[in-house]
Amino acid sequence: MKTIKYIGALFFIIIINACNNDDDNNGLRVVYEESFIETSFLEAGETLPPAVNWSEERGTFSATTLPNTAPDDLFNRNTLSIDEETGVLSWDRSIPLGETEVFITASNSIESTTVTVTIKNTFIEGLFYGGFNNDVTDNSNESFGSGSSINFTKEGTAGLLGISDGDIFSMEGTWIIDGSIMTVNFDNNNRVLKGYLNGRSGEPGATFRGEWGEGLDQNNNIENINGAFRFLLEGE
Repeated sequence: MKTIKYIGALFFIIIINACNNDDDNNGLRVVYEESFIETSFLEAGETLPPAVNWSEERGTFSATTLPNTAPDDLFNRNTLSIDEETGVLSWDRSIPLGETEVFITASNSIESTTVTVTIKNTFIEGLFYGGFNNDVTDNSNESFGSGSSINFTKEGTAGLLGISDGDIFSMEGTWIIDGSIMTVNFDNNNRVLKGYLNGRSGEPGATFRGEWGEGLDQNNNIENINGAFRFLLEGE
């Protein structure tokens, strides 16, 4: 009885493997040299053409970042593009920080398949110029002071240099980033900056804007908001 069970199990495995082999032989496959791509902030780039086993009819490529970036598809914003004929995936300097999943579909009139390519964009360092305001209303992002700078180093430190009432001041602190959201903690007076760091395809090269205040609560939100800020990265 045990022998019959073993034979039956072996026969089932052989059938499954045969089906898998048929899929491998007949199924459309798209293979990019890298399915996980690492790039640095403000670096544009592109993939090599993928290897595709079109059966008889050569097809075309399309791509989307939905639903992960809903409501916006990064292809509609021209942040990403794909060559319909070759499948080469390209991105410009405005690709968001963190990981972006791209769903690429190859298809013709008889077959189609979708593969995923992930682009990880990492901020390393930069010198930004800008300023602050003390407006905590809904219009707090409309106007800002100037004459300040923040230097973010690859070691994770942040140095703020500015002018207040005619006097030059400086602060030292640290920065961390989660996706496009950067939090900067300064040693002086528990000062905190939290905002979005976004690359741009034109000038300025990048913007860092958000709110400043004192302290962070248990949800990593600023406890006492004192105003807004905007800093720009020029000449990248």
